[in-house]
Amino acid sequence: MKQGIFFTIMIVLAVTACKKTPDFMFQAPLQNVYFDIKPEDSVVYTFAYKPDLGRDTVYLPVKLAGLRADSIRKFGVIVVDTATTARPGVHYEAFKEWYELPADSGVFKLPVILFNTDPSLQTQSVKLTVKLKPGAGLDTSVNKLIRTKVILSAKLEQPDWWTTWPLGAYSRTKHELFMIATGVTSMTKEGLDAPRNLFLTGRLNVMIADPFAWVANNPDKGYVLTQRPDGEYDFYAISNPAKKILVRKVVSSGRFYFVDENDLDIN
Repeated sequence: MKQGIFFTIMIVLAVTACKKTPDFMFQAPLQNVYFDIKPEDSVVYTFAYKPDLGRDTVYLPVKLAGLRADSIRKFGVIVVDTATTARPGVHYEAFKEWYELPADSGVFKLPVILFNTDPSLQTQSVKLTVKLKPGAGLDTSVNKLIRTKVILSAKLEQPDWWTTWPLGAYSRTKHELFMIATGVTSMTKEGLDAPRNLFLTGRLNVMIADPFAWVANNPDKGYVLTQRPDGEYDFYAISNPAKKILVRKVVSSGRFYFVDENDLDIN
């Protein structure tokens, strides 16, 4: 009799356990996206070594914390105005309303389109701080990792090798002309490299001695000289017309000179 009662109780428990009730159904939380960048780090980008480049794109790595899905899910980006000095349309392209994490994917590269059109970037940097926002099927509750920043500039600094070779007085404009004329961004300080480095120095001297001849003889470089209303000229890359270097004539000599950021003729 006791054995029969025991089996009856077991059957009742088994049937009860098989019934699904709303109180015990597993509710999966939303999946999260976050920046795969340390909170204390910034993405630093400079146009300093690309003077002919009018725009470029950096990609911020966004990752999924959770399970992949067989459908497209969305998240957004917010610019944190209180921690941003960059201006939309001037320093960066405005973000889309939503970005899509592809199906069966746990990684996304968020494109940040940057502009090299503001002359002030040659003397100072600007900051763009962004934050992820929830979208369809994706949350952003990993608080410490949903915010990051991009530091943008186009500022050149005098390199340690500049005074090793006969390059003359340093200016950021002359440094830029050096890179345009030579196609390199640096030289060594080694004596054994003197033949190469003096050759590069000579290419710069040819350029600054006659800007018009240089433009005519180097069409592959993609630079032009256009006259301004005041009779002086602007030197710039066809690919980046917003970034200009002044070329003016000295009446006493009849020669044209590139002009640096200090309004001094470059020799």
